[in-house]
Amino acid sequence: MKAVWLAAGVLALSGCSTMDSANNVSRPSAEMFLEMENMTKHVFYVDPASNEADKRVELVVGKMMETDCNRVSLGGSVSEHSLEGWGYTYYQVDASPAGSISTLMACPEDMEKVETFVQMPIRDLYRYNSKLPVVVYAPADLDVNIRVWAPEK
Repeated sequence: MKAVWLAAGVLALSGCSTMDSANNVSRPSAEMFLEMENMTKHVFYVDPASNEADKRVELVVGKMMETDCNRVSLGGSVSEHSLEGWGYTYYQVDASPAGSISTLMACPEDMEKVETFVQMPIRDLYRYNSKLPVVVYAPADLDVNIRVWAPEK
């Protein structure tokens, strides 16, 4: 049944797919996801796996900031959307206008500030699907990466 579904998917996406020659898999092109004003489009492809239903994708969103001894995180949220006319999922990061959130501990006066990757505290895990790109729109000043979660053997 899986082979039939893949064959039907390739036919339905003709002209809108790319071929991953390393894994011999046809995927919808990231070009289907248009650019958004004031946002950067981040596109990730996950490797095919035999246990995709057991895996999840986490979005890691943040930026490099100078920090002191306080714990710092970025405010904001991630919303899930559907590509109109196709039904493919993409994600949009909405940064909080307040910027960063920090504890207010009194740091030692001689403590130097350090460059640190400060993240949004996003705890959602999303479906792992090697047939579709993971597309994330985020404000230009934010970096986006993904982390793949899988059960231990």
